[in-house]
Amino acid sequence: MDSDQAALFEARNLSLSFGGVRAVRDVSFEIRRGEVFSIIGPNGAGKTTVFNLINRIYDADEGTMRFNGTEMSRVPGHRVAELGITRTFQNTELFDRATVLDNLLIGRHVHRRTNIVAEFLFLPTVRRQEIAFRSYAERIIDLLELQGSRDQMVGALPYGTRKIVEIARALCAEPELLLLDEPSSGLNPEETEDLSFWIEDISADLGVTIAMVEHDMNLVTAVSNRVMAMADGAAITTGTPAEVQDHPEVLRAYLGD
Repeated sequence: MDSDQAALFEARNLSLSFGGVRAVRDVSFEIRRGEVFSIIGPNGAGKTTVFNLINRIYDADEGTMRFNGTEMSRVPGHRVAELGITRTFQNTELFDRATVLDNLLIGRHVHRRTNIVAEFLFLPTVRRQEIAFRSYAERIIDLLELQGSRDQMVGALPYGTRKIVEIARALCAEPELLLLDEPSSGLNPEETEDLSFWIEDISADLGVTIAMVEHDMNLVTAVSNRVMAMADGAAITTGTPAEVQDHPEVLRAYLGD
């Protein structure tokens, strides 16, 4: 990764408090285009809160965020996916009574260009759009090896497969930046190893920049270009996985004095 590569996303001096608790304290970082950027730290470090700020679930008390040159502080949450940022959650947020394919097609809604009248009449523009949407969803199904599950109801799938389906749905929006919140949570070692390959494929084949909150340091080390360590709402250090793991303040945060 070229250290001079332009930043796709920049956060400067982000802070957020809940009552008297400062969940995020003066955090600054950048995510470079094309990289896998991971955020690590013990429970309660503020990692997911940072994602919730990027995703505009929360408004920062202080600080700024820029994505592709756009200042995000006034962007409503429902427009974040349109800008090119999608995410997954620690606990899967899927439509259990819909098939895998239908869940993925929901991810295409940000690219819908037809109106309700045209869709009611199923005009040629709607048919062409539907064909294009399904074609892209099938591409993601092939990439993440979900062919055997494509027509199954999501609620009947094993947990590990559901996690991959949620990543697939996020990818169907064609994001420039994909936020993965604890993607290995609940996965067994074999599924986690598969996940590391898929993250590499998503980056290489789709050209998607990835930011990941993760506890599994084996996964972080395997896929990350750079890592930011947090503790108590603040950023400790940013660097390569090896540099961050050897940093004395990171060791103190995880292991104590």
